[in-house]
Amino acid sequence: MASEGPQRRYVRASDRRLAEVAGQAAARINLEGLQPRQRPDIFTISSKRVLDSTVVTASCLVECSTAEMHALLAPPTSERYACVMRELLGQDFIYGAIVHHAADLQPLDVTVKTATFAKRHVLGRSEQWCYVSAAQSLDFGEDGQGFSVTLASLHPDDVFTGKAQAASVTHLQGITAVYIVAPELPTHDTKQQSKKAKRAVRVTFCAHVPTSAVASSRPSRLRRFLTSSKTREEVDDASSGVVLARATQLARALQQLGAMVRRRRLDAQVLADLRQVRPNNSRCVCCTRRIDFIRNMFGGSRHGDEDSNQEDSATWGGSRRCRLCGFLVCSRCVASVDMHSLPVPAMDTPMKNAADSSRVVHLCEHCMQRVDDADYDNCSADYGGRSMATTTRTTAVQPDAPDAESATAALARGLSEMLGSASAEQKPAVIRVIRHVLDRSSSQREKRQTTRESRAESIGLSSSLGPLVSEGACLEALRRLPHVTVKQAAVEAQEDSMKPMEAFAYQENRQHADATGRNYPLQRRATSNNDDIMSDGMAGFPIPIDEDRRVECVERRSDLVSQMMNLPELVLFCELACRELRCDAALVTLIGSTSAHIVASSDATWRECIIPRDQSVCTHAIMNEAPLLVPHPEADVRFSSMNVVQRRGLRFYFGFPIGTSDKESGQVIRLGTFCCVHADSSRTVSQAQYALMATLAAGVSRLMEHYASRVSTLAN
Repeated sequence: MASEGPQRRYVRASDRRLAEVAGQAAARINLEGLQPRQRPDIFTISSKRVLDSTVVTASCLVECSTAEMHALLAPPTSERYACVMRELLGQDFIYGAIVHHAADLQPLDVTVKTATFAKRHVLGRSEQWCYVSAAQSLDFGEDGQGFSVTLASLHPDDVFTGKAQAASVTHLQGITAVYIVAPELPTHDTKQQSKKAKRAVRVTFCAHVPTSAVASSRPSRLRRFLTSSKTREEVDDASSGVVLARATQLARALQQLGAMVRRRRLDAQVLADLRQVRPNNSRCVCCTRRIDFIRNMFGGSRHGDEDSNQEDSATWGGSRRCRLCGFLVCSRCVASVDMHSLPVPAMDTPMKNAADSSRVVHLCEHCMQRVDDADYDNCSADYGGRSMATTTRTTAVQPDAPDAESATAALARGLSEMLGSASAEQKPAVIRVIRHVLDRSSSQREKRQTTRESRAESIGLSSSLGPLVSEGACLEALRRLPHVTVKQAAVEAQEDSMKPMEAFAYQENRQHADATGRNYPLQRRATSNNDDIMSDGMAGFPIPIDEDRRVECVERRSDLVSQMMNLPELVLFCELACRELRCDAALVTLIGSTSAHIVASSDATWRECIIPRDQSVCTHAIMNEAPLLVPHPEADVRFSSMNVVQRRGLRFYFGFPIGTSDKESGQVIRLGTFCCVHADSSRTVSQAQYALMATLAAGVSRLMEHYASRVSTLAN
């Protein structure tokens, strides 16, 4: 059992004293004199002597939001702090940590940090900086809200962890610095010819460095040479020149902020797997310049070896493949984003092997514009300075807490409550829902879309749902259902060698569709009779391979939409999913040729809605057998411009494809989705919630197949 006593403190000073140190440091800096005197859109740096100190000032303009910059300059965890420092300073940064976070000092966010830097020459020693950081919001009136981050050196003896041995480093003392982040007026990018104004912030860095070090704390060079490094215990302060050089390096590092923001925005996207996505355009999607002549001139191959490096296969005779839309782009219209500055752990994801082995990502101008136009405020607050690719795609499904309720127990509890509160007219529908949850015919066992490990355990469900009802009529109805009794379920489980859900080994590469990259291009609309000429407008939707047969099942062969509209069983499925995932609404959709039909929902405002297919997230969910989990649709270029995101504030989507089996081919045709949506804020999904949704989605698919076969029989 965890101890309830106070946590160990690694800083000598009290939290109130730390706030006072930060306040005194901020008072030494003249904030009024930090206004840029030169062109506001370029990087500037200057230094001057003031009394007994040197003032280093730098300023730059970064096209991003205040929240994005706050995630970089005030990261909340040691991992994110080290990631930011490594990108800012490169190999000069060795190690750093947040050793203390002060509580209850609002509006200040006070932390104590350490940083170790590599030695500047062969005969030197590494440098270490222990300092307090205090972030607070600033009000700039009509311009909006900004913030400041004040840095002040602490004596190394006052910090008890996160440091190197005293004998191997010199300590940076006396540094007082501040970051001022102020919103700038929105600017229009004339180069990209975008009508949308871009947000930007002005970042100003100012550092005061004392011109002379404290003599008593610096032993002579002869003493340091004669004393063994293992026996030397006193703290050595770095010279004023070393401290000034390090402060100047921090000032020059402002130039890296724009690239860091761009890399994190790109990390929030799902890149196309170029080995699965093949372009079909013979003109550049940006300037309409023909590129097939160049490809033929240099003998580029259109079908390379799939085992070859993706960067080689992405370069065809001087043209490049855009890693977002997947189309060919001429060399004049391609933009390259260098991902080398991200630390190796941040790039060690399933996306690395499937979609990115070169760490240099090429984008067309149109996709780069869409990346910049998306909204990253919420995901920046969630993931801080760390790579979003690592967080969103590989850890989107969180492990269950030790005391968390299993999917089996949650599903049994939810159905029990639903059956207990149902009226006499509603109970038959609840019983049919239980049947579709438990019914596992031999055909479904062979063709189910999700693995057994991601489903709720049938044995546990049967034993829990069997004694739910004590009334005669409902009990008799349950007894007539297949695979309801515990004995039958046990026999079935033994035949299938099914393992309990609580014991399955969770496989990250089966979590959701985006875990291994996107296997379809982002389509574009043609604006002229020539289909090769592309416009900047994103096509509404990707098209599955079996589109004709899928549309025939939904619209032509059987009027499935009208038959399934507002079925009581589907509404119950939605209500159960909405309650267990704690989201705004759960939906069942059918995707037609041009529209997405919401045939059932737990929220009455969504029912019977018809959404254009190019404005539906569910259109992308039917492109894969795996479910689609989007923690931040507003940051994903596929969804950021959709009306459901812009107007209805969609901030979370989790959907499973549902469908029926094709008698001719034996394949599953994905007709729609069973999904959960939430507005205003994102949501996390646990393993138990994932398994529960997979079980409910399988039940919805069985219900849909039942109605589709019945309607088809009546039509024949």
